[in-house]
Amino acid sequence: MQIPRRSILKLLVALPAISWWLAPKLVQAQPVKLKPTPQDLEGPYYPKTWADEVDNDLTTFKGKKYVGGIPMALSGRVRGDDGRTLNNAMVEIWQIDDVGEYRHPDFGGEGPANRGFQGYGRMRTGEDGLYTFNTLKPIGYSGRPPHVHFKVIAAGHRTLTTEMYFAGDNAEGSLYQRLFGGFSKERDLLTVVAKANRSADRTGGREMVDAVFDIVLERVV
Repeated sequence: MQIPRRSILKLLVALPAISWWLAPKLVQAQPVKLKPTPQDLEGPYYPKTWADEVDNDLTTFKGKKYVGGIPMALSGRVRGDDGRTLNNAMVEIWQIDDVGEYRHPDFGGEGPANRGFQGYGRMRTGEDGLYTFNTLKPIGYSGRPPHVHFKVIAAGHRTLTTEMYFAGDNAEGSLYQRLFGGFSKERDLLTVVAKANRSADRTGGREMVDAVFDIVLERVV
């Protein structure tokens, strides 16, 4: 059967319009694949227990407000490597205070808690995958740069244990640690910029910083 020449011409004229209409749909159909957040060391000071007062405000413990250090509003979103935000993911953090102690029996004991610093906290993400913590900007210690430890758990995804570092101060302080410490080699992907934020209503006029650390979890096949 021979196709009429006029029909062929109409098809050729319509091809650019068809391509313009189809291209966005083909792009949308492509699966999203995000790079999972790199793993990093859990370290020896993971909390021994999650009993007692544990929430997402580390700057107040049993009614006592921690008055030292630089307050930090820490937030971010948890996503799967398909780009979708993950609700009900458990986000845990633990860190040192501005005195240089963890709330852990092997390093500081209850010293931070007695000063009003909770030392560790946990919360579940909302429907938008968002988590938020009120905490302190940590200091460095023993050759280690300032960092916040994270553990994130979500159904259907590989549990992530990692650390968050700060731009301009994210390098290990000793050659031994740099060569043999076992820390993530992808430090730049774990580094955030702490932005100054003077918010008198929250800190009484004290200096404070905001830090945003978005997290991507690897799906378990």
